[in-house]
Amino acid sequence: MKKKNKRVVRYKSHINLNAGIVIFGLISIYLLINIVIYFTTERTAFYEVISGSNAQEANVSYNGIAIRNEIVQSAQDSGYIDYYVREGSRVSLNTTLYSIDSTGELNTLLSEASKKNPKLSSDNIDTLAGLISDYCNNYDEMNYSEIYNFKTSLKGTVVDLINMNSLENIAKEEGNTFSINNSASTGIVLYRIDNYENLKPKNLKASLFDKNSYVDVKFSSGIKTEKGNPIYKTVSDEEWSIAVQFTKKEAKKYKKVNGVKIKFLKDGLTTTANIKVVKGQDRKYYGIITLSKYMIRYVTDRFVNIQIIDDVSKGLKIPKTSLVSKSLYVIPKSYGAEGGNSDKIGFNRQVKVEGKITNEFYYPTIAYSDKDNYYVSTALFENGDVLTAIDSSEQYIIGKTQDFVGVYNINNGYTVFVRVNILESTDEYYIVKQGDIYGLSLYDRIVLDGSTVSENQIIFQ
Repeated sequence: MKKKNKRVVRYKSHINLNAGIVIFGLISIYLLINIVIYFTTERTAFYEVISGSNAQEANVSYNGIAIRNEIVQSAQDSGYIDYYVREGSRVSLNTTLYSIDSTGELNTLLSEASKKNPKLSSDNIDTLAGLISDYCNNYDEMNYSEIYNFKTSLKGTVVDLINMNSLENIAKEEGNTFSINNSASTGIVLYRIDNYENLKPKNLKASLFDKNSYVDVKFSSGIKTEKGNPIYKTVSDEEWSIAVQFTKKEAKKYKKVNGVKIKFLKDGLTTTANIKVVKGQDRKYYGIITLSKYMIRYVTDRFVNIQIIDDVSKGLKIPKTSLVSKSLYVIPKSYGAEGGNSDKIGFNRQVKVEGKITNEFYYPTIAYSDKDNYYVSTALFENGDVLTAIDSSEQYIIGKTQDFVGVYNINNGYTVFVRVNILESTDEYYIVKQGDIYGLSLYDRIVLDGSTVSENQIIFQ
């Protein structure tokens, strides 16, 4: 029996496409393209506008040097010195100020005489009454601790007056070994020297502000002195100055003003004073703050800590790198109007359509406006464009420009120039006015480096 031949016939198979696979493939290609674009496209860094102020740089504290008209007096004899006027008191040429005793026995004589006759004269009572009256008139409940200082000062004055009375009685006796001396000049008396007495603004140098190298020599009753040695000084003028160290930036700032408001950090006193910027001996900048009062209040202080109080500017804070300068077209306000139901400002601009000139109402972005004009980007008009007034046939030709400073706003994904009004500045930021109708608002996004972009540029963030 013959075997049958088996023939295998092959048929062409058809490719069955799965729709899901196709869609997945297209999505993958789309994502791949976007990933490539993402990593190859340079993105523009932006800054989100926040509120701020220049408070940290406005109220700056300084360690100042007091400059006064100080006259140093020297001893006329050698011996033990005794003072009869408290330091910081006002003296005249007739004031008995000190005595010099060659033997040192005067202190014992004064002690014995004051015990025998501790009474105060009517003039002494008047002196104490004046001190108490002055204190009462200037009493401050917020500074109650000063009452203890006044108590100590009053007790010291009583002792001084009793000693003065005793001294007058002893001076009448024969065989005295001491001399009684009046003040050589009128002013506030100080029993100390520090070699700053003849300091002038032109002699200032940075080393003088170093408290660690400062030497203040004080004198007191009972010490022995030699003829010709300094024993006291008087401050003869109510006008005095405080010298402070300035940076170059501060010098430039205060060179433009004549007066400042200052606060004494020692006791919180606030006042106004004149200011002048000078160069010292070391060619560095110094501020000379001059006052005509309060000298006696700080007369024992060579170093005076103060704060210069400037007006604090509050507004929006933008980086200095964002700021750019740009020319804007000037358009008189008489050519602008609100169109339709919109509150946007538009202009009748002449355009040519199929060879015919007609008007279209055009809404450019307004960068800024003032009392008389609107200002728009030069990218939004062509030089020579013609505008027609809304209520008349008057025409205005675009061309006049004015320069402004501003930033590029990128809220809508492309750059729009926004003019800013700078109020103040810090080291890295400007403080600009908030609330202008066409200005910046809180949380607007602006280009961090304005020099890297141009007007109407699409921004990848």
